[in-house]
Amino acid sequence: MIDFHIHSRYSDGQAGVEEIARKAREKGIRVIAIVDHSIELPFGLTERKAKMREIEIENASSIYGIKIYSGIECSINAEGEVVLPDFDFDFVIASVHDYVYGEDYYRRILSCIEKYDVDVIGHPFSGLFGFNGRNEKLDERLLDSVEELGVAIELNSSHRSPQDEFLSLCLDRKIFYSIGSDSHTLSAVGDVGWSIEKAKRYMTKAKLFTP
Repeated sequence: MIDFHIHSRYSDGQAGVEEIARKAREKGIRVIAIVDHSIELPFGLTERKAKMREIEIENASSIYGIKIYSGIECSINAEGEVVLPDFDFDFVIASVHDYVYGEDYYRRILSCIEKYDVDVIGHPFSGLFGFNGRNEKLDERLLDSVEELGVAIELNSSHRSPQDEFLSLCLDRKIFYSIGSDSHTLSAVGDVGWSIEKAKRYMTKAKLFTP
């Protein structure tokens, strides 16, 4: 089992890196990613914090015998832009973190993945941010773009997104997908049951994203 979306105390998570690694090991998870918010947020992961976190990741990986990737989650702004600290992360998740609807939502994501070297679209069409206004034509355009660019669609267990209507369009797509709990608490580390269920049902021709 894997979990590629876990927040730590280096942004808005409640647990330290070693605690997360220990919990993952207890749950039988052998591959995880610590993915903290970027510097567009006041509590985000600066270059200095990223270097400190990297040391903790290496130590925890050695102690608990699991693979831990170093990731970051950046917010896509109104212009489709993201901001990252100067650090070589294993992968980048780009997500919309405010209330955006309809065509503007698609425009932000498409602009971002076309301009920046991001790896995963985080919690797409999340109902927790009140998303509405899905458009099947724009869904297909988005899927065309991620297929061409090799950007993964995240199956996010915390947000329970994307929804079945979008996922049904992925059935015959040779795209990438990622699995993440989006945990901010220690107890939620590895809670990816929803993501795995959707992957089995809809990602029949897709490949699991690996950093």
